Amino acid sequence: MAEFESGRELRNKAVREILRHLEEAEVSGIEFEGPEIAVYVRNPKFILEGEEKVRELAKLLKKRVVVRTDPRVRKSRDVTLQHLLQLIPEDVNVDPRDVQFDEVLGEVRVLADKPGKLLGKGAALRSQVLAATGWRLEVYRKPPMASKVLDSIMRHMAISSERRRKALMEIGDRIYRDVVVGTRHVRIIGLGSFSEVGRSAILVDTGESKVLLDAGMSPSGTGLDAMPYYWTPEFRVEELDAIIVSHAHIDHIASLPLLYKYGYRGPVFVTPPTRDIMLLMLADFVELAKREGQEPIYTMKEIAQMMTRVITVNYDTVIDVAPDVKLTFVNAGHIMGSAMVHLHIGQGLYNILYSADFKYYRLKLDKGRRLLPPAVEEFHRVEALILEGTYGAKEPQPREKAEEDLVALVNKISESRGKLLLPVMAVGRGQDMMYVLYTLMKEKRIPEVPVYVDGMIYEVTAIYTEYPELLAKPVRDLIMYQGENPFVAENFVFVNDEDTRQEAINSQGPAVVISTSGMMTGGPVLEYFANFADDERNVLAFVSYQAPGTLARRLAEGEKEVEVPVDGSLKTLKVKMEVTSIEGFTGHATRSELLSFVKHLRPKPRTIILNHGEPAALLSLGRSIKESWQRMGFEAPPEILMPENAESIRLFPRSQKVKVALDYL
Repeated sequence: MAEFESGRELRNKAVREILRHLEEAEVSGIEFEGPEIAVYVRNPKFILEGEEKVRELAKLLKKRVVVRTDPRVRKSRDVTLQHLLQLIPEDVNVDPRDVQFDEVLGEVRVLADKPGKLLGKGAALRSQVLAATGWRLEVYRKPPMASKVLDSIMRHMAISSERRRKALMEIGDRIYRDVVVGTRHVRIIGLGSFSEVGRSAILVDTGESKVLLDAGMSPSGTGLDAMPYYWTPEFRVEELDAIIVSHAHIDHIASLPLLYKYGYRGPVFVTPPTRDIMLLMLADFVELAKREGQEPIYTMKEIAQMMTRVITVNYDTVIDVAPDVKLTFVNAGHIMGSAMVHLHIGQGLYNILYSADFKYYRLKLDKGRRLLPPAVEEFHRVEALILEGTYGAKEPQPREKAEEDLVALVNKISESRGKLLLPVMAVGRGQDMMYVLYTLMKEKRIPEVPVYVDGMIYEVTAIYTEYPELLAKPVRDLIMYQGENPFVAENFVFVNDEDTRQEAINSQGPAVVISTSGMMTGGPVLEYFANFADDERNVLAFVSYQAPGTLARRLAEGEKEVEVPVDGSLKTLKVKMEVTSIEGFTGHATRSELLSFVKHLRPKPRTIILNHGEPAALLSLGRSIKESWQRMGFEAPPEILMPENAESIRLFPRSQKVKVALDYL
């Protein structure tokens, strides 16, 4: 087994090397804050002038090293704000409310309509601000849509800066603790999403550490049936070192605050967009329970407690999450901020790639209108792949065909003066449909009918515009360089009150309604459906996956009489409106895309664990990989596993003799 430095040895080595390499920085403190080693200095100029030395130091220590000014050398916020406003050119619009301070990171962030104009071609402005105030300047493009969630996050961080710093120190102690036994094995325990879709939660046990991948709930279950198998013997909240969240869909995050309610105090690692969307989704989850007269399983108190321990990690950045586990997020192409999770375990002993939910397509061959770039396919090492198989047995229509079907439906309701109801998840499909409709109208392929957008979609869309650099190139260029926002058009109406909702329901002309929730398990979509169901001119079109047991799945499978909650009681509806599915818009990899991903994945894994799919889908996908392993570029047949929830799989060490014997039984 690989040898590890003790936590004390690692800290002492880091301190010695920092003091030796950064002598001119006037180091005043060294703290282990979460996964980072934070060096506080009294010489602000060193932050910009000593970047190369810091990079060399990080390479030597194989740790993330960040340099911040000592809080005692920073000017007050008021003085810094006045200094900034004096430096900003007159033709750059910056409101004082667009200037945000982060005490923990020592950063002053400016949201500007022309960030390039503000920064100019060099680092002169950054140097001026840093030298004069001690604050590091970061400039971001001001999003074209305002998000209350982002504003609340920044205010929460400002208010809770001391608690957040304390939490980071505690997390640093956990990550840089002494190794007790070292990496003795690598085991995977499925707590949810194995042989099913929903309640994603996977425990990775190394003997030294325990890391949880996602913490969701089932969209169709109730009570314990909706929860991951947190009662399995291998899972103990007090033994958990870290939680890693792949993306902000409810079936991957909904039980996360519950773990804090029952004693978890460790970190949650996410990408920056996932942090923002996750807060929105969890807060809505609590409010929805209250609106339905239920007692929420956790409160905003647990969510706020969790937020002080959330650590954001950008794509392609390697960080420590436990003494023997390193994490790298890479783009998954599923929704904004979604990530594949790469775990480097035991000083190079074993590497796991968790695909989570992902979307894969070949850029050169694709002709669809895409909001996000495809998932990454190149890695340094991958011994085991945990692969989603939502569409493992089914090949939905091509994206181009899905867009053609949408064109036909919009033109149809335009002629009949009916309504097109599109149930969507607030995150991902809502923005996808808005972008497609926007481009189709711009190209004059469909008439400019009113498009009513209801539910949380506005807030999530505002978060999308906060990170335009993560969007597919055509959309990114549209927002960043052409000043055109595809999510805002004259005929787009965001529904934010009951009057506007009634306008959408009672309007006489044709209209498109995009509303949550996508599986029709709650939300405003039920009110639209109750009012539209008995009119043959109207169309209900599903554009995403429907889990078994949900109202959406039952309608998609042909039920013509259903019960729907209306005004606090159940109402029986006879469905006369047309019901159809357009599956080509899925944010999941289709069957052909799954096989293409495995084919192009480099390097090839020895073991593939299938999850996040119904049993028939996973069986079909596994069979296809086994039959095509040579054409996919494998040197030997990969081991294909399809465990159920609560099963434990030992990935390392493995007895090859036993494995071969089992293969021939």
